[in-house]
Amino acid sequence: MSPLSTLSYLYTLGLASYASGLVITPSTSSDGGDLTIQTCFKGETSSLLCYRGTNGTSQDVTPADVAYIANYLRRYGRENPKKPNFLTMKGADTADCGEWSLYTRKSAKAVAKHLDPKIDSSVLFEDIANTIDGGVKTPGNATIPITHHASVADCLSDGGSLGVVVNATHPAYLTPEYLAPGFTTKGILIKIVASGVTGEPEEDE
Repeated sequence: MSPLSTLSYLYTLGLASYASGLVITPSTSSDGGDLTIQTCFKGETSSLLCYRGTNGTSQDVTPADVAYIANYLRRYGRENPKKPNFLTMKGADTADCGEWSLYTRKSAKAVAKHLDPKIDSSVLFEDIANTIDGGVKTPGNATIPITHHASVADCLSDGGSLGVVVNATHPAYLTPEYLAPGFTTKGILIKIVASGVTGEPEEDE
């Protein structure tokens, strides 16, 4: 089983282990304690928020690490072009706006937070990647970019958060498998925060 196939298997089971850094589990606090339940804040919205000044403490992440995270999640999302991978956060699994760690790369960690426990949210990993870095060049033509939008990467080393920017025209959102359970693309916030990792971990190229 390939690493990405293993990831898909672990995600399906809701488990929490992936050697190169990708995990989909309740997030942890800055002091390492498990946070299986988070808090729903009225002021926490899907709008772009950079952690600086009155908006919070700079996370001091390396932009290259943030770019790596986006590219990795995009690659995972495209593993099977006929059946792209989704991140699904159901209300029953994310009581009180739970947070799940997605991927850690050296200085940075990507976290998904469910903003509304009353809904079942599901988005493509490719859309999560685009939310982090704003989108990539059109495959096969490096001179023509896709529509580039505001992204968490615009916060540079400070880190920040943004609700998933969804490509609603993607065919995967129009399939019976997506529509039948009553999923919505709303309600997932992507955060880039400090990983807390010190030193230089082994490369996982």
